[in-house]
Amino acid sequence: MKVKTILMLFIPAFVVGSLAYSQTKISARSAKVLISGNSTMHKWSSAVTKLNFSGDFSIVDGNLKKINAAVVRMEVSSMKSHQDSDLMDERTHKTLKAEKFPYITYEYTNTLSAETKGDLSTLKVNGNLTIGGVSKSVDLILKVVNLDNGDVQIKGSRKILMSNHGIKPPSFMAGAIKVDDEIEITFDVILKKINNVNI
Repeated sequence: MKVKTILMLFIPAFVVGSLAYSQTKISARSAKVLISGNSTMHKWSSAVTKLNFSGDFSIVDGNLKKINAAVVRMEVSSMKSHQDSDLMDERTHKTLKAEKFPYITYEYTNTLSAETKGDLSTLKVNGNLTIGGVSKSVDLILKVVNLDNGDVQIKGSRKILMSNHGIKPPSFMAGAIKVDDEIEITFDVILKKINNVNI
């Protein structure tokens, strides 16, 4: 359906004429999420092997123009160390309170800014990141590419402090080995369309 759309989210009062506008349900085709950090002994990283993504995007002429809603849920107990260490996995799960709070979640709230150059869009979004049952407002910079097959790729990273979420950085060997408070979450997600609803 051809409509005139005011893209209030990206450029106030900017009018786009005669564009196909649709609301699209999105799910993850594939996802790579890495949580990494440092310690007094060595750097460490763990991959999230189980996660769920759901979203509702606005698409204009096949391109992502607006995020209406998005939620990511990562299963803490699915995190696997790149050192292939069961002991490290157990410590990671315990530190992140996996038994009581089995999921790390990020729920989108709003878009703060957006810029598009060619096939690449850069979005600054805000959402609530919940770790260990503690939610904090966290901004993310998303690099968004609309792929030729209609999928959408979203990449980015964000450094946070575990202590902001009530997580005490662990130490081992009577304090000889201490894990830094700061960790980095890196993500590379390919999203597929579930359906389109023309508006």
